[in-house]
Amino acid sequence: MKKTILVVVMFLLFIGTTKAQSGIGIQGGYDWLEGNLALAGQVGNWGGTIGTFRTSMPGSGDAVTGACWSISWNDAEWDESGYYFGIGMNSAGYRQEISVNGGSWGSDIVEPMWIGMVGYRYMTYSGFYLKTAFGYGWCDYGNSFTYGVSAGFMFGN
Repeated sequence: MKKTILVVVMFLLFIGTTKAQSGIGIQGGYDWLEGNLALAGQVGNWGGTIGTFRTSMPGSGDAVTGACWSISWNDAEWDESGYYFGIGMNSAGYRQEISVNGGSWGSDIVEPMWIGMVGYRYMTYSGFYLKTAFGYGWCDYGNSFTYGVSAGFMFGN
């Protein structure tokens, strides 16, 4: 996992320093693939994010915080509206609790989940954007429908 995060950070640093048509920014919302708060970047049609994902356990409601990263292919430049396909991992993507005979919740399981999503980014001329996406996540413990809604600001060189 540490090597994966290192690769994504290096990718985002590359995006920020390249002379190609690129953008880097920050976004927030609720997105299984990109997290609640994320750094985003794009060079040409390729993009990436690294973020945090704060959610809760399904039974008790206890807070869980995970890390997530993604790599995406966008059909538009960083400053244009368009569709995208992303794949990545969310370290808190799968969450499960067990309650025996209606008692207290226990046997917590929090596992990383691979996620693939398809979405649309609506970009304004000022750099502000809105994103919506849906997809599918999978891991050894189960599979799930995933979704995301976020807003952000992107600036480029």
